[in-house]
Amino acid sequence: MKSERDLKEIVARRIEFFRKKPEAAIYKPKVTSRHIKNLYTESMAREHLVKSDYGEAAGGDNQAPNPIELLLAAFAACIEAAFYEFAVHEGFTINALTVDVEGTLDLRGLFMVDDVSAGFKDLRYTFNIESPDDEKKIRELAEKVIAHCPVVDSLKKPTPVSGEIIVSKG
Repeated sequence: MKSERDLKEIVARRIEFFRKKPEAAIYKPKVTSRHIKNLYTESMAREHLVKSDYGEAAGGDNQAPNPIELLLAAFAACIEAAFYEFAVHEGFTINALTVDVEGTLDLRGLFMVDDVSAGFKDLRYTFNIESPDDEKKIRELAEKVIAHCPVVDSLKKPTPVSGEIIVSKG
């Protein structure tokens, strides 16, 4: 596990490297997901297994978070990790850090009951930061991080989505 000193050095090196070589900052993550049984899926992100399922009331077996909950977890984890790495980089002391994220969906969109959006109507977060440092500076850093978080940015702006559907006999 990396220490705060290691993290501070890594962040500083990455910032300097991306300033010198902006093309090296282009990141293209890939996830491959596979249907296992019923509504349960397993996805691979790098060498990490990510499980997804739905609650029993929705027809699943409640073995893992559902995809929408995973999206909320990605939102929270992204701003938490980014905040922490930049807080360490800038010399702040962070004693505790949590993020709560919730949103509102109209499930009629998913089930094609009405012509309404299947996506979130809104997302709300609560960023809880415990630090002995200057509150104003901590708030400013948190606001900068939220404005530059890739997950938040992807949710806020229209992102082109394209793909293909391959059907094979089997």
